[in-house]
Amino acid sequence: MKPLKLYTRMTLWTAVVLTLVLLLFVYFFATKVKSLELQDQEQRAMIWATQLANVLTYGSSLTTSELQARAWKFKDDREGQIQQIRIYGQTNKGLTEVIRLEQDEREVIAAADLVPLKRGEPVAHLRVRTTDTGTASVIYAAAPIFENNDFRGAVSLTTTAVEFSDLPQRITSIAIALLAFAVLVITGLFYVLFSQVLYKPVEDLLRTMSAVRAGNLEAAAPVRVRDEFGQLAVSFNHMIARLRAMTSEREAYQKQLEGRVQEATLALAERNTQLEEANTTLFEYQRELTKFERLAAAGQLAAQFAHEVGTPLNLISGHVQLLTARTTDAKTCERLELISAQIARIERIVRNMLDATRRPQPQLEPLDLNLLLRRIFEVTAPTLAAHQVELQTDFAPGLPLISGDGEQLQQVFINLINNSLDAMPAGGQLHFSTAAANGFVAVHCRDTGEGIKDEIKARIFDPLFTTKPAGRGSGLGLSVVQQILREHGGNITVASTPGAGAEFQLRLPIAEERANTAQQKV
Repeated sequence: MKPLKLYTRMTLWTAVVLTLVLLLFVYFFATKVKSLELQDQEQRAMIWATQLANVLTYGSSLTTSELQARAWKFKDDREGQIQQIRIYGQTNKGLTEVIRLEQDEREVIAAADLVPLKRGEPVAHLRVRTTDTGTASVIYAAAPIFENNDFRGAVSLTTTAVEFSDLPQRITSIAIALLAFAVLVITGLFYVLFSQVLYKPVEDLLRTMSAVRAGNLEAAAPVRVRDEFGQLAVSFNHMIARLRAMTSEREAYQKQLEGRVQEATLALAERNTQLEEANTTLFEYQRELTKFERLAAAGQLAAQFAHEVGTPLNLISGHVQLLTARTTDAKTCERLELISAQIARIERIVRNMLDATRRPQPQLEPLDLNLLLRRIFEVTAPTLAAHQVELQTDFAPGLPLISGDGEQLQQVFINLINNSLDAMPAGGQLHFSTAAANGFVAVHCRDTGEGIKDEIKARIFDPLFTTKPAGRGSGLGLSVVQQILREHGGNITVASTPGAGAEFQLRLPIAEERANTAQQKV
């Protein structure tokens, strides 16, 4: 099947859109007319209910028969347009029906209508009644009865709901006919406009483009009028002319380009050789760096080992000296001296290991911990923002000075911040607070990360222990933190619930308290 032309499809779509718009217009027009007629009928029913309430309250203390007579007269005056009238009186138990002109149990005052009635406002609704022959729509209205500004009762009536009258229906029919005629006329005008004014220049341009695509660079698009399509044709012709010139230049430079490509190929081969040599050198550097990292980890492990072995060796040496003093057997003394010599040799090895791996001693001086933390947060603010981590601080005012090494303590807090960032890959909150109590300054670092499992909580300060993926952690960060705090006379503890974050508590002695402790030891 041959595809439709562009102007034909545009005309059809225009006709469809216009038809839909006009149908929507007719629908909303008919709906609005029906709504207005229903409002008029409800307004008329409310007026009648108000008039009936005024008729019943005109005069004083009418009897039931007089009320009924007035109600019948009011109904007869409306020439059968009112189907039912009910009169209600206000009692202690609420509204009670007094008079009913028709034996119909279906229409009653709804509880929701009592509030506006007691405020003196009539109400009207459209209701659907079920009869033996089907359903029928009625207009229900009610109005209050007041006497001396006191609510005394209410009246209600029902009238037949009239469907569309003849005039709105005729107007709707005429509107539909006029709109259908308008759709036909507008569709025809659009067809002529699209086919002659818009599509003809496009067709000329497409024909020229096909010729150019076939290799005919001498083709030119005809310029019929000096409008936008004419400017497009002129621009296209200029483009073809420029293409012809560029084709000639391309052929002229093609041979030069081939020579340059050969030269560039030789240069590229030389650069590739240099790049391979550079990659080999870089690989060697990476191997050396990996070796240095492993040596650093081994040094930390050696320090831990030396520390753990030194204490029991001292105890063993003491007991050997005690046994030597108490024994008189020469052979035993000789063996004990041999043991003492080996212990001394092990102590020298341990001491050498400690000397080789011991961290530099902290240079203690009075230090404002709040100020140090603020400087650290200024430095790490971009990193926190990049990881979508919100920093919250609660610094105690007038915090006492501590005795510490600023550089080493900075390393402590940066390690803690990095651990918190690793625990919150999708972002979160990081909270730091400071406080002073019992001769110490306490720093609380709490995050909303993944938390620490109970089975590994006791091992997080062990050297070389890490739960991070290979290549992301050495397992020395928290070990270094703990070592620095111990050298400052402080400590670190952790509390965590898996999935609910972790909180580290650091305690550092106040400068005055540390000085007093040092004097007492002397």
